[in-house]
Amino acid sequence: MKPILILIAIMALVLAGGNPAESQEFNLKMTTVVKAPHPWISSGQYIQKALKEKSGGKITVTLYDGGRLGSDEVTLTSLRDGTVDLYVGGSGNVATYVPELSFFNLSFLFKDQKHFEESIKAGSLVDKRFREITEGRKVGFEYLALAGGGLRNMSNRLKPVRNIADIKGMKMRVPGGPVSARVWKEFGTLPVSLPWTELYTALQTGVVDACESTVPGYRSSKLYEVVKHHAKTEHEFMVSIFLLSEKTYQKMPANYQTLVRQTVAEAAVICTDDGVKLTESILADLGKRGVQITEVDKAEFITRSGPVQNEEAAKAKLTDLLESIRKSAASF
Repeated sequence: MKPILILIAIMALVLAGGNPAESQEFNLKMTTVVKAPHPWISSGQYIQKALKEKSGGKITVTLYDGGRLGSDEVTLTSLRDGTVDLYVGGSGNVATYVPELSFFNLSFLFKDQKHFEESIKAGSLVDKRFREITEGRKVGFEYLALAGGGLRNMSNRLKPVRNIADIKGMKMRVPGGPVSARVWKEFGTLPVSLPWTELYTALQTGVVDACESTVPGYRSSKLYEVVKHHAKTEHEFMVSIFLLSEKTYQKMPANYQTLVRQTVAEAAVICTDDGVKLTESILADLGKRGVQITEVDKAEFITRSGPVQNEEAAKAKLTDLLESIRKSAASF
């Protein structure tokens, strides 16, 4: 075709309101390691529905739950090579590629739910800092949003836990990353790093004695079947992270990139809200499933957490962020 004819064709398409890239359809794979009921599922379902509606059916999402596409480690690799498009999971799992994200595994970092939500909301200092850090790492995925997901508690198969002395010597499953292991070693346990997808069997067979997780995670993975002692340590606010494959992002026209970012930002709010709601409703139900729930004296846990926060924040060059979070706690 002659150049002038090509130009006329493109102009006609533009005048008609079209764009070659916008005529493409995007069938996205989204992955998470948990099953319903869980805020990662409800927020993923929102993304499915909203993107399809907002794009006029041009963007569809298939949500693969329960680790059907592999563990966090496997799916993050897939995200980087473009065979998986969207990911929602714990920020600590991404620390393999962005080590600074282990910051959120520090225990007793936030004062309460309101302090937590204000600290990580879109546009906050925390959000801006970790967006900048993640983008600077250039590891093959786009940072979309941070969210909550519920408080994390400790569960074990041996005995009720009411204070820090009760957990001494327990084999404690921790997610990947050095900070979680450091925290639980400081608390007196023997940390064992295992993928979430292997946790049920590890608890069932005694490879580990205990784990820590959100309450929705404990329920949705049916851990109550193998660990009947659930202690309300409330040591960590779950920080979830939404990521998009860089390869997928670059294939999208600018308006679709914006659409995905806006939709995921909305889903992040749902994720945070559902984390709170599900935690409350599930805790109320666990007693019917034979789970013994105990209140915990947190004083010694908090005392031991302070020095670890200082040291790990310094290693990650995030001392200023830690001090900002501590200072802002006074307002809540």
